[in-house]
Amino acid sequence: MSAPIAKSQMAFELPKLSYIDTRWEEPAVQPAGETVEERGLAAWIASYVAGFRAWRADARSLAELRGLTERELSDMGLNAGDVERLYDARYNQDVLSRSAIF
Repeated sequence: MSAPIAKSQMAFELPKLSYIDTRWEEPAVQPAGETVEERGLAAWIASYVAGFRAWRADARSLAELRGLTERELSDMGLNAGDVERLYDARYNQDVLSRSAIF
């Protein structure tokens, strides 16, 4: 038995796209403004606090990866030897140099 299917049920249409500036279509989307480099004691303290938070986040992630079994690591394409290298800057120089280009 086959159910009748109308041609309109099988049709696929692309959405109607316009290449007008997104500000006209999405008023909430605004272009990113220029970043202003802040100076002074408050900016210096804020940069150290941000660095400390990033270091703690990396330490938590590393501790979580160390707690995984070899099977769980292999599911992610890693092994136990890779875990230490993920957060060591000496092993990531090629990645860091490529990101500096952009």
